Amino acid sequence: MIRRLFLQEKPVEILISISRMETPYASRILREVDTTFAHAVKILSTMEDLGIIESERSGRIKALKLTPHGEVLAESLNNFLEACKVDPDAEAEKIRGIAERILSRLDQIYREEIEGKKRLKHRDMVRISRRIAPYERELKRLERMSGGDKETYILEIKEKIAWIKREKEQITSS
Repeated sequence: MIRRLFLQEKPVEILISISRMETPYASRILREVDTTFAHAVKILSTMEDLGIIESERSGRIKALKLTPHGEVLAESLNNFLEACKVDPDAEAEKIRGIAERILSRLDQIYREEIEGKKRLKHRDMVRISRRIAPYERELKRLERMSGGDKETYILEIKEKIAWIKREKEQITSS
């Protein structure tokens, strides 16, 4: 059961986040790991059942603590992840390639959906939002890959998405 749990990305992120935080709370872990509440609760519950963490309720807040077994697992996983780190230049190149692809697709969405239009119907606005949404999720993934660095291309993607949304709203409100 432990093997299956830690061959997945989110449980590893949750365990390492708990080990790094001075006062880990379920809500803080949820935000840091960027997962749904239900998924985080399921993982935390499994970890508690396996004796990896302990939790203590204080009102509405659930404080978390690693057990000695959890500390060993967290340290081992952290060491493993450090050993798996790739060449920073190769990683940056990979991120840059993904960013360029996203920017190209966003340009395509703009050309196909907004450029030259005087008015947009509600269904057009919904379609545009749905076409942009996967790239907003991809942007979050890129930010995590880059370690939260505000790389130029990440900022460029954010600006492009915001610009498309503004253009969409401007056409709609005119």
